[in-house]
Amino acid sequence: MARRTTATRPTKAGKPRVAGAVRRPAPGRGPDAFARYERTRTSIMVGSAVRAARRRAGVSQSELAERAGTSQPSIARLEKGQVSPTVITLDRIARALGTDLVIDFEPQPR
Repeated sequence: MARRTTATRPTKAGKPRVAGAVRRPAPGRGPDAFARYERTRTSIMVGSAVRAARRRAGVSQSELAERAGTSQPSIARLEKGQVSPTVITLDRIARALGTDLVIDFEPQPR
């Protein structure tokens, strides 16, 4: 029997579920559930940005880890959004990629 992955299993609305997507909690779940959702969403966004910068620089996870003074599994976890890196860690990664870390605040659309 073939096993279906989350990437192909449709949602209740019939739309395909995206692998690694984080669903927003139901309104009645409380502030703790929403806070966890926001942390997870932010970690995934940061990880995606690191992965994109690494690929633009043309370096492997292992090479980036060596340059940044960390391990390849740490870089992999960061890129997957499984951890929330400190600003100091992000700055080390940016320097290892020959880039600057820029943190900016943008107004939310209303």
